[in-house]
Amino acid sequence: MKKIFLILLIVFGTAGYCFSAATPEAVVSTREAAKAAVPIIVTPEAAPTREAAVKPKPVQLKFRDVTDDHWAASSVYDLVSMGVTQGYPDGTFRGNNNITRYETAMFLSKLANAVGKSGDEAEIAIEKLKDDIRADIRGLRADIAELKRMPEEQQEKPISGSYSASMMFGNLVAGNTSVEGQTAPVGPLVRYRLKTTFSKSISETAKLKVNIDTMDSGFGGGSSDLSTRILDVEGDLQLGMGFENPVDVKVTSGPGPVTHTEEVDSNGNYIARSENGVVYVRPWNSIMFSSKIWGMDMGLGYIARKISMFGEVEVNQGKTAIGYNFPGIYFLPAFKLNTNIDYLSSTPQSKPPGPNDTKYTFDTSYMLSQKLRMGILYSFGQGDAPHNAMLGMDFDMLDIWDSGTTILFKYKKVGAQYLYENATLSEDMFAGLDVFNRYIGNGSGLGVVDVGTELTQVITENVKIVGRSDWRLAADNSYSSEAPQCSLVLEGGVDWNLATDTVLNAIYRVESIPSAGDKSTDLTQISLSYKF
Repeated sequence: MKKIFLILLIVFGTAGYCFSAATPEAVVSTREAAKAAVPIIVTPEAAPTREAAVKPKPVQLKFRDVTDDHWAASSVYDLVSMGVTQGYPDGTFRGNNNITRYETAMFLSKLANAVGKSGDEAEIAIEKLKDDIRADIRGLRADIAELKRMPEEQQEKPISGSYSASMMFGNLVAGNTSVEGQTAPVGPLVRYRLKTTFSKSISETAKLKVNIDTMDSGFGGGSSDLSTRILDVEGDLQLGMGFENPVDVKVTSGPGPVTHTEEVDSNGNYIARSENGVVYVRPWNSIMFSSKIWGMDMGLGYIARKISMFGEVEVNQGKTAIGYNFPGIYFLPAFKLNTNIDYLSSTPQSKPPGPNDTKYTFDTSYMLSQKLRMGILYSFGQGDAPHNAMLGMDFDMLDIWDSGTTILFKYKKVGAQYLYENATLSEDMFAGLDVFNRYIGNGSGLGVVDVGTELTQVITENVKIVGRSDWRLAADNSYSSEAPQCSLVLEGGVDWNLATDTVLNAIYRVESIPSAGDKSTDLTQISLSYKF
């Protein structure tokens, strides 16, 4: 009975709560209602009976849009008698209106005051009910706070996604952007991108997601096949198999990472050469089992890493993953060590048999302080050391000056033999992506060093400045026109939150490739994106 009363109180109170922040009249009404919300005070000299304490006092206020025979009328007027709401100045309740967070906060505050303790020992049962209500309200507040802290992508939504549209111009400031060496501005080029996720919890242990991503289909009026590129599916299942913890099973079906290739226009001009090689990360066709065993995160899976146009698997990958959280020891902070062993092989029935490779990867991350994070990665495969290895380091400064400034620093050194030649085994993702979402690679078998930075500065609540840079060097850390893997990309931009989940973005980017005929190109882009 207590729970029923609580549910009715919360549901009807929230649905009917109507303090409006849209008009000056509503603000005045809100203030008056706040003054009128006086909690019931019980004194020993005038203690109400149990019936009087439970039943709200009669009220004279009548809303024009809440008739006596309305299904929620009694609950609405109970809240009025408690001083929780007074309606709108025009005499309406507007029970179908949405409420803001501020209105919800005021509602909870008034509700807490309305159920304040009376201090009368004869009303123990009523006080217990009030305590239950207060406890549930505190729980509700905690749930709301936890939801706010939770990253948006982790929040349960039946349908979510984003849409963005961009207009690009090339060669507005920098030198050449065409294969003919012309210096006139080129563009505009319009593109769009739609990302949508449909999620459905089939049961407490099973969930299904269907993702749609147009990627670069709208880049210059292009198109993509729905079934082979745009659509991917993910299923998550929890199995109780007698272990200490359940086994999580993840099954995905998708095109795998897709690389955008920028082409010249009909006049031989590049509008967005720096977009060439941008990777859209998508899932492979795979199955992965994971669980926590003996305090370790264990994983085992299979990936069809490369599939031919006829649907035959050309590259297989077996994956084993082990992760363990180490406690802090003396001067060493607590950290988590992840170990991955990946075996890749081409189709065994090919003649002659294709190549294979095994990657051993170790990575760890730990907090040097509350606002300093550091990560280290080391990976190696078949070949001659040290050319068969990759070393990576991340260093994140998370607003250490309390000025809204975040700085991310990334470093990777990839040996010449770390990735199998000609991408036969589709190993590019092992070397990772730079800050512009492009493959780092291994410099076409020459080795490469990549240094990336990202700086975010919050200006106001709705405006922030973002700067990125990626510096690609030869294996000996040199930068010259003699090394084809060398390049430099710089970008600066502004993000402006026009409204809830709506962002206007403007960026200017310069790319320099010293070994190219057109050494410098630039890109100016204006984008509007919306999340739903």
